[in-house]
Amino acid sequence: MFAQEICSNTFHYTLSYRDDPSTTISIGWSGDDGVVYYGTTDYGSNYSSYPNSHATDRMLTHKGQNRRFSRLTGLQPNTVYYFVIHDISGATSQRFKFHTLSITPNTPVSFISGGDSRDGFSLLGVYIENCPSGDCRQKRKDGNAIVAKIRPDFIAFNGDFVQNQITSDISQEWNNWLDDWQLTISSDGKMYPLVLTQGNHEDNSDMYNLFDIPMDEYYTLDIHNGLIRFYSLNSEIGACNSTQLNWLTNDFSNYTNTAIEPNWKIVQHHNPTYAMANYGLNQDQMNCWIDEFQTHGVNLVLESHSHTTKWSWPCTKNSSGDGFEKDTVNGIVYIGEGQWGAPHRDLDFTGNDQKSWIRDQGVFDGFFFIRTSKDTIQINNVKFENAASISLISDDVLGSYLPSGTTNWNPTNGSTIYITSTATEISEQFKIATKIYPNPSKSIIHIEFNKVLENNTLELYNSLGKLCSKESISGVNKHQLNIEKLCNGVNYILLKDDKGNIESHKIIKAE
Repeated sequence: MFAQEICSNTFHYTLSYRDDPSTTISIGWSGDDGVVYYGTTDYGSNYSSYPNSHATDRMLTHKGQNRRFSRLTGLQPNTVYYFVIHDISGATSQRFKFHTLSITPNTPVSFISGGDSRDGFSLLGVYIENCPSGDCRQKRKDGNAIVAKIRPDFIAFNGDFVQNQITSDISQEWNNWLDDWQLTISSDGKMYPLVLTQGNHEDNSDMYNLFDIPMDEYYTLDIHNGLIRFYSLNSEIGACNSTQLNWLTNDFSNYTNTAIEPNWKIVQHHNPTYAMANYGLNQDQMNCWIDEFQTHGVNLVLESHSHTTKWSWPCTKNSSGDGFEKDTVNGIVYIGEGQWGAPHRDLDFTGNDQKSWIRDQGVFDGFFFIRTSKDTIQINNVKFENAASISLISDDVLGSYLPSGTTNWNPTNGSTIYITSTATEISEQFKIATKIYPNPSKSIIHIEFNKVLENNTLELYNSLGKLCSKESISGVNKHQLNIEKLCNGVNYILLKDDKGNIESHKIIKAE
């Protein structure tokens, strides 16, 4: 683990995305209040040499943790930033660093997906759940140490961090989890942002208060400017929850069969639609989500919850709506189901009873490593074994491959899944907007169109896909958009004409 300064009064460091991952990041810590000093040159722990500083945006106490968050904006894409936290007592943390994501879909991205890191139930200190190593928390630590070796671009964590039960010491559980998370920090101080979803062992607002993700705890991220549209859904409020479902279907519609459709759509949520242990079919998800996923071209779904491991063949909902069937042309790949150290469970469907759409399944501790380029998603499952033998990647390049020495799951049907794209890009027939200026702006943005518009719609979204404003435009060839009271930071204008064409433009509201 990258050691903290002995004199520092800050600890439990985290990074998370709540906005554009190419230009923003939220730095979290526990302990004393402080100021983040940062820049693109490494000045070590000499805080006064860094050219930029940002104070705390949020501070609160939640689940016994005294959390602070500093939200950095206006960062340069695909750039390594170095930072320290100088606290109110005058102490300075060790120097850390992070790497912003890119703004070009030609740049690949690599990330880890997994969940369920809670410890097992114990009675008088004796486990009453199946932790094969004798210590579920130790397996969580093993996985975290492997993260530091792999150096992913970000981590998609699918929920169930700690027990959080009425018999739990919840404050101590979260303290232990945040302690253990420091093992993910590489030896050179590099940290990796979290993209989170709520699990059934979390309470509403836990993710917002402990990690500073968006308050609704469902959101979308644009990864590498159209390479991936990444959806983080909240299965704990229900798949048929009208607010979340309306938001999801609206975003799907904007990014399907339009000029701004991404190369890939990836969804994460905690509860599986069809779990391989304990839970079976989630009928609400089958009814309310799966048709939408299939209609709008979702490629990959990341799940957790059942404490087993699976990856499916490409599959679609069967005719009776009570399961899936293999479909290598139009199908979605489902992977999961949460083995970041949590107690193991027996598979419910084995031998002749194994589901036909499941490619391989097993029970062991591990997470998925997913490398995505414009034409291919490559998936491996890394077991929590032999961390000391893994070669440490030392460079800072987006889209790295797995280092040598990882122990990868190698079931009957092979150790790697490839999802390849056969889709062709949808080209714009014409530009609706020819000029948008000034950009950035604090208040007014001027938009000039290629002709007098009739029955057009202008929608303004923040970078998480939430609608900020909507207005109709007719009979004009230019328009003024007042963003003074709208969403801060990165926003997206979507212009929709009467023929169904959609055009997207990124704008920035200056502070």
